[in-house]
Amino acid sequence: MIAELEKLASRVKLSPVHRILLTTDGSITRILEALDGCEVRVETVLQEVVKATPEIAGVLQIDAREEVNYRVVNLSSCRRTLVRATSYAPLSRLEPRFKEAVMRADKPIGKIMAELEIESRREILGFSTLKASSQLARIFGIAQGELLLERSYVIIYRRAPLLYITEVFPHSFF
Repeated sequence: MIAELEKLASRVKLSPVHRILLTTDGSITRILEALDGCEVRVETVLQEVVKATPEIAGVLQIDAREEVNYRVVNLSSCRRTLVRATSYAPLSRLEPRFKEAVMRADKPIGKIMAELEIESRREILGFSTLKASSQLARIFGIAQGELLLERSYVIIYRRAPLLYITEVFPHSFF
């Protein structure tokens, strides 16, 4: 992972905070709260049950077309939207209490898992950059085309991927 991070750093200036946000194998919610000095709120933008694409199925190690919970959220501080996160979770692996909490709550996944005492680990799949689309620029209050950082990871529970998550945040914020 360090080699991949240095490869990215050779193309884009990365602050120590960028490095932490991209590589942490824990929830970024508490890091964001410490950085902005207030509680992070979750706004669910979209949540629906969809069929897994071959790519999503491969990452989650499930059959293609298996049903997954698809969720898009914005993580915001008291000042601004900090992160846009998308997640996929195979319904067949969701315990009822976790499924109910994820599908009804505007809470960060990490906080839900902590409240339910679900022991897991995160495995970083990679990180990259992209340019802000008009939609993402509007969400973050930045200029279209501005640099965004992206990280993808899976949350492993009982030796199998429980969630596949991608988080995007503006390079200029940190």
